[in-house]
Amino acid sequence: MSVKATLSAVFLVMAGTMPSAQADDSLAAIAAGQSDTAALSGLQVSLMQQGEKSVSYAYGFAQIKDDGQVPLSSAHKIRIASISKLVLAIGFMQLVEQGKLDLDADVSDVLGWRLRNPHFPERPITARQLLAHTSSLRDGSRYWLPVGENIRDFFSTGTKAYEDGAHFAAGAGKAPGQYFNYSNLNFGLLGSLIEIASGQRFDRYMKTNVLAPMGLNASYNPCDIEDDLRAAAFRKRDADGVWHPAGAWRAQVDAGIPLCFYGMQTDDPEAVARVEKAYELGSNGTLFSPQGGLRASADDLIVILQMLANTGRHKGRNILTANSVETMLTPVWAYDLHTRNGNTTGEDEPGGPTEGLMTSYGLSVHRVSLPEWGMGDRPKLLVGHLGEAYGVLSHALYDPETGDGIATIITGSADNPAKAAAGTSPLYRVEEDILRWWLGKRRYAGPGRR
Repeated sequence: MSVKATLSAVFLVMAGTMPSAQADDSLAAIAAGQSDTAALSGLQVSLMQQGEKSVSYAYGFAQIKDDGQVPLSSAHKIRIASISKLVLAIGFMQLVEQGKLDLDADVSDVLGWRLRNPHFPERPITARQLLAHTSSLRDGSRYWLPVGENIRDFFSTGTKAYEDGAHFAAGAGKAPGQYFNYSNLNFGLLGSLIEIASGQRFDRYMKTNVLAPMGLNASYNPCDIEDDLRAAAFRKRDADGVWHPAGAWRAQVDAGIPLCFYGMQTDDPEAVARVEKAYELGSNGTLFSPQGGLRASADDLIVILQMLANTGRHKGRNILTANSVETMLTPVWAYDLHTRNGNTTGEDEPGGPTEGLMTSYGLSVHRVSLPEWGMGDRPKLLVGHLGEAYGVLSHALYDPETGDGIATIITGSADNPAKAAAGTSPLYRVEEDILRWWLGKRRYAGPGRR
């Protein structure tokens, strides 16, 4: 038996599971942990070839119960982190098509209150800027509010959420529309705009108008997901942030009783019902975590990629017009080395190890240049999105020339993924290893292969 096959067998025995679809020695070795990367609690990988779903892989466990680990399958739903932003944009663009929202109008007109960066009071903030992270808004110490609070408090002096103006950029070249800085708070506002324009609560609008029409059993409300399909995120990190690679796995989110939304659990259904009845649409678009709270599988993400690529059973024009999809994919911002018009590190501070992670961005669409990442020159461009939260590392990316794509969800790592030896890209090494595995697996045949 090869070393890779041995690692595969050891990992699968430890995890108490077999992959739900096909097995791959290289992926199994990555999941088990290699010399440069730590073991993973779970891994889903799904591939798209020439616009069609081709194969799925799943390793590890979904939950830890009193009687042992529950095997992770390709059907399990995981909190996919920031790929949720891409899916939100699809729902937003539907409302733009219906004339209920406008990408370039002042969002204050829909919100019903004046939203301005006090450092640039004459510059309106638009939905296009929110979707493209050029709004001049910042996250501060947090970007969500529990039930009963109002998103307006982030921007109103005298409130605790205002944080002395931490949610506003200041300085030359930082006005709305001028500078890219990744901000989750943008998407709480977008969630509020969707609620006001649609007359539906955010989670319900997205499920009814985006997810269900594509045949997806997915939701921004974890309480919509059947208990036996909900997979938790794990890390070997304690509450103080200290990693214990040889210790026990610790659940981070979606283990036990689920949080239906910020501040409310299902063990008190009467209280949930009271809150839902009292909730005012648009008052708190952060409630269902539009920036990162979609529960979905890697297979579901392939359907999203098919929609964008206008291929397979879920062509873009079935959910959006081809023009709307093209608008999403077109770059709103591109990094300019001379003017330094954005922070390319994602949520990290400028100058860190993730410098160059984001250099081109559409409407909630991350445009990746593999040559810039030192990962070869074919394909030159991948589009989609990346995600990271609660230990989850995710990406859904495809080649617009060929229709090939990959969706990956890592549910957690036994050690800090940032400690692994760096590769050539700004990604964590384990993410780069999986992306390189896919690039080596696919056979590039040039434009027009579809």
